[in-house]
Amino acid sequence: IEIAEAADIAAKIMAGMGLSADDLGNAVDVMAKAMTTANTDLTMLGEAFKYVGPMAKTAGISLEEITAAIQLLSNAGIQGEMAGSTLRGMLLSLTSPSAEAQKELDRLGVKVVDEAGNVRSLTGIIADLEVALASAGSGEKLRVLGTIFPARQAAGAAELVSQGADRLREATEALGDSSGTASRIAGTQLDTLKGDVTILLSSLEGVAIAIGEAFSSELRSAVRGVTSFLSALSTWIGENRQVVLTTVAIIAGVIAAGAAMVGLGGAVSILAWGFGGIVTAVALVASLLSAMLNPVGLVIAAIVGLGGYLIATSGVGSQALAWLGERFQALKATVLTAFQGIGDAIAGGDLSLAARIVWLTLKMEWQKGINWLEARWLDFKGFFVGVFQSAVFAVARFLNDAWSGLQVAWIETTAFLSDAWVVFIGVLQRGWHRFAGFFKKVWARVKAVFTDSDAELEIQQINAEIAAQDRAVEQRQNSQLIESDRQRQSRLSQVEQQRVAVAGELDSMQLQEQQERERRHRAALETSEAKLAEARREWDAAIQEAAQKRAAAEAIDTAEPPDLMGQYQQQLEALGEMGGGLDEIDRRSIGVQGAFNAAAIRGLGAGGAADRTATAVEAMDKKLGMLVREAQHGGLVFA
Repeated sequence: IEIAEAADIAAKIMAGMGLSADDLGNAVDVMAKAMTTANTDLTMLGEAFKYVGPMAKTAGISLEEITAAIQLLSNAGIQGEMAGSTLRGMLLSLTSPSAEAQKELDRLGVKVVDEAGNVRSLTGIIADLEVALASAGSGEKLRVLGTIFPARQAAGAAELVSQGADRLREATEALGDSSGTASRIAGTQLDTLKGDVTILLSSLEGVAIAIGEAFSSELRSAVRGVTSFLSALSTWIGENRQVVLTTVAIIAGVIAAGAAMVGLGGAVSILAWGFGGIVTAVALVASLLSAMLNPVGLVIAAIVGLGGYLIATSGVGSQALAWLGERFQALKATVLTAFQGIGDAIAGGDLSLAARIVWLTLKMEWQKGINWLEARWLDFKGFFVGVFQSAVFAVARFLNDAWSGLQVAWIETTAFLSDAWVVFIGVLQRGWHRFAGFFKKVWARVKAVFTDSDAELEIQQINAEIAAQDRAVEQRQNSQLIESDRQRQSRLSQVEQQRVAVAGELDSMQLQEQQERERRHRAALETSEAKLAEARREWDAAIQEAAQKRAAAEAIDTAEPPDLMGQYQQQLEALGEMGGGLDEIDRRSIGVQGAFNAAAIRGLGAGGAADRTATAVEAMDKKLGMLVREAQHGGLVFA
């Protein structure tokens, strides 16, 4: 029967009899001998013990004695459940008899319990009944047994009494001497071609189990790795759903703002490069304000639309808008500082510096957004790259372990086949020795018929020769098997060492990859931060330069007006000394210089004295022109 069923039957028998696990070997031997020396099998024994086991345990009857009783009943055709229920009923009738049964037992002198109140052995009770009924006729025996036992139990009791207590005692003693029976039976059953095939199939099954065990941990590791990756991904998305949506929203907003700001910066750069002078400065300021208002309006519209979309489609709209609010609060402070710097540059008369401040402001804010996005992207990429690398190395470890498992399976299979071949050759050699010895023995007997040779002595010598040859074959076989096992162990050790070495190398490679990934991450962040720091430094320098130029312009505005009349008088005196001639180029230069200075003073001044000074300079410039013309025509006389 199947091993699972046999184990179940043995476990139930032992439980019914109250035996411990230490008694398993003895119980198996008793059952094996019982079913090979009586008309029963293990299944029938199990059915019988299902009924009588607990009762026998309570009565204190040994496993061997109750099994022997089952054997005797089984030989008489009372098998399985019937044998168990018969013995159970007999024990109940003997230990708690009816009044008539007790009277009959007393009359026969049958003692069921001893002086201590314990139930006597079943053999002793049967012996008393056998002695009491020895001289009774068959009808009297049936009457007595029918009085003591119910109908079914009476038939079983009659069978035990008829076979006699000695037979029961002998069977009990035989079962008590059953140690090793199961092993001998197994050896006998396997000492055939069918048994060899069974051993071969069992060994192949063992190899298959070994292969399965070799792959089991790796397959489980791979499955657990994939499961962990999917679980981590699902958990990360579930826990960071708002972060993901917010990040997408912020990226969309920053891209829209960045596009508008890039357009703004390009417009400012082109205008600042193409025009100069005070009129151009006024046009540039107007264009600058117009260009700034348009993209800012676009950015605000994009943010409002984005916020409405987020509020309508997800639960993170408020968080996204709050985040954007914080960012634009910081942007507000930067923009105010930038406008202050632009105003300072214009007040200082440096329009290119004003345009540069606008560009540097856009550059710095753009770099801030790039830094934030790059940091998020690096974190996001680092997480998934790390998970992917872990999965790759897990697969590599699995393949390494799988290859080692295949090598182990191959080594075990080849070793098994090699050992099987050695054993097979040994069997053939021993068979040949016996085959050859058989003919030698026949020849010895034939020869003894026609000669006076001692056939028995020659046969003994042949047997001794065969035994010596068998021992030599066995020694060679054992030495070959030992050497094969040594080589197998050595190869297995090499495979394990290679597996451990490759696993260690994979661990080292994974650690190096992780460290290199972290280094690249830090380097990228440092590069991005360095760009932002450089942009901020340029921006701060431009703001400070604009503030310095404004301060210088305000200092000029509050100082004493220059003595322009005195300067012009000195120039006229110099002209008089030159004979009244004035070169047209110098005259044009003086006029242009005076006009530009007046315009500059008017444009850079803050009103008040500066405006009055500019007006006076223009008037004096006109008079100076008249004086020059008079001098050219000789109508001007110096005193």
